[in-house]
Amino acid sequence: MVQLIFRYMISFMLVVSFCSALPYMVCAEDTAIAADDSYEEEDDDGGDGVVYDEVRLNIVAFEVRDQNFEFESLITGTYAQLFHAFEGKADVIFLNRTPVIKDGDVLNIQEDALRMAGDKLANDGLNCTFSFTNMSDEDSQFYAISGLCNIMYAGVDGTRKVRAIIQRTVLSEANYGVNAWISIYQNKKTGIIIYADVDPK
Repeated sequence: MVQLIFRYMISFMLVVSFCSALPYMVCAEDTAIAADDSYEEEDDDGGDGVVYDEVRLNIVAFEVRDQNFEFESLITGTYAQLFHAFEGKADVIFLNRTPVIKDGDVLNIQEDALRMAGDKLANDGLNCTFSFTNMSDEDSQFYAISGLCNIMYAGVDGTRKVRAIIQRTVLSEANYGVNAWISIYQNKKTGIIIYADVDPK
């Protein structure tokens, strides 16, 4: 009986998601037509092409496979070089490149699975909420991130959660030449480590 209710819930959620997308598609067409007559103001940069008040964040979370592996607090390099450093030692939980964000924006990243565990619904995965700070000006760049994550484990008793508090961490400057991945959270007991990097717009 519980499994039947669960199937109905999933079907209902899919129908609602599809229906809610229809007015958005109509609105998107109207917006595209209106955009032809719109005026866009050019952003000021600091002389090197980087618009300091409009950047993107790269956030990646790993789950440790090798418990003896010592993670670096700072890794420089491309996505490929970052993954190569963790090859065979950790698995990627999620990799996210955000839209353009500004000071005070809140980011939500969810990577979890909803399933039946015994006769109960349970979640398994990692859900995070991050708060972004941008205090950059024409003379200097200053970016920071903080947040809260829930590490979830699905079991016969339901969902077991481990709360991960992301202390405020200062990030690297945004530039086109180098990605600087800074560790913003690490927990050896759960095996979770999260890195963040700032990209120019």
